[in-house]
Amino acid sequence: MPDVVIIGAGHNGLIAGIVLAKAGLDVLVLDQLPWPGGMAGWHVIGGVEVPIGAYVLGLIPTDLIKELGIGIEQYKPDPIAVYVKDGELVRWWRDFDKRVEEFNRWGLGDDLRAMWNEIVKFHEVLRKYLFRTEPPSRDELLNDPVLNEFLKLKSRDFLGRYLPHDFWDMFIFEPYLDQPAFMVGYYNPATDWYYPAKDGEVGMQVFARELYRAAIRSGVRVMLGLGVSKIVIEGGRVKAVVTDDDRTIETRVVLSTASPVNTILELVGEEYFDRSVTDRLRGVMFGGAYRVALVYDGEIRLKGELDRYRESILQLPFGETVIRNNYLIVTGLPSRDELENYVNIDWSNIKAFEIITPNDYESIFRVAGGNLNHLPMFEEFMFDKRPVSGWGYKTPIRGLYLGGAGTWPGGQVTGIPGYNAARRIIQDWPSLRQ
Repeated sequence: MPDVVIIGAGHNGLIAGIVLAKAGLDVLVLDQLPWPGGMAGWHVIGGVEVPIGAYVLGLIPTDLIKELGIGIEQYKPDPIAVYVKDGELVRWWRDFDKRVEEFNRWGLGDDLRAMWNEIVKFHEVLRKYLFRTEPPSRDELLNDPVLNEFLKLKSRDFLGRYLPHDFWDMFIFEPYLDQPAFMVGYYNPATDWYYPAKDGEVGMQVFARELYRAAIRSGVRVMLGLGVSKIVIEGGRVKAVVTDDDRTIETRVVLSTASPVNTILELVGEEYFDRSVTDRLRGVMFGGAYRVALVYDGEIRLKGELDRYRESILQLPFGETVIRNNYLIVTGLPSRDELENYVNIDWSNIKAFEIITPNDYESIFRVAGGNLNHLPMFEEFMFDKRPVSGWGYKTPIRGLYLGGAGTWPGGQVTGIPGYNAARRIIQDWPSLRQ
């Protein structure tokens, strides 16, 4: 009987497995997907490994990567990102002084420097509240003089202090403009985005494979292609999980890195929770992402000056776009004409074309609403209220823990929810094993 069954071999599940196995626990990770990494993994279309969710790293702390023994390098094109604004290119250079010089073309260099200094301070201070087995409350964060401003101001008010409106989408998506400026800080890493790389290979598949190998080296057992259909509760505590092929695996602890909505309402059952909890989760308003992937027979080229920056993260009018050799990914849903405005495409050379809708993400990953963050990154679902006030990583059911993007600090590839949840289990283990 495993000590802990982890639901989900995404990055949080594998990271939690490594931490628990290094502490001496017997860990089994189950995932219905045939690949490791979950939304930080990849799938093959047109014979090419293409990211299916995340395509860059930046929010996962580098010291956490080292602690876990994940051997990856950082590949940063220069500029890291390029934005198309009114037909002009705004380049996010790796060298900060060069960025300031770029924004000086619009007379905004000093404003950018002032804003970015605030974001750097935000991350320096936030670090104190990230690696905790009890998530911070909003009131606690408000007591911090740096975070206070990021919580009291709306994103639009913070950005408006420094930049004109038409520059705001370089730093935050429109749905977050009426949310606390905390989201501007959260989504803009002080150390910049990068592609994981190793031995000349670049892409998210590098990160997913290295994380999977680190888990196996740590003694974690990982079963891919086998999901969990039910978490069995007996006498107010976890008893077992039932797999998709109707096997029952007894365990003392279940750590679910799936969406809290799916975990509570489907895998466990709402009869085990207060009505206030189930109503809260059932009433979540979701907004999912669309993804277009295109695999070309040959190298994909862009039109005009933009082709010089084809390895950068491209913010095009129809969505964030990433090109790696012969594949293109757009987070958005561009028309054929919109693509052809920026990309040289001979459609007869297309090897594969894929559109993933929010419904597809929901069915592939069993994530409610197809929301890649599991729960909205809005104030009512943040801090110690993610997913339910007072829970943190530990549910009211003895032995049932949560450690995915639906817990503090939230979505994106940070690894922090899985890491913190594992540490909480280790703290509780002396009583759980009895």
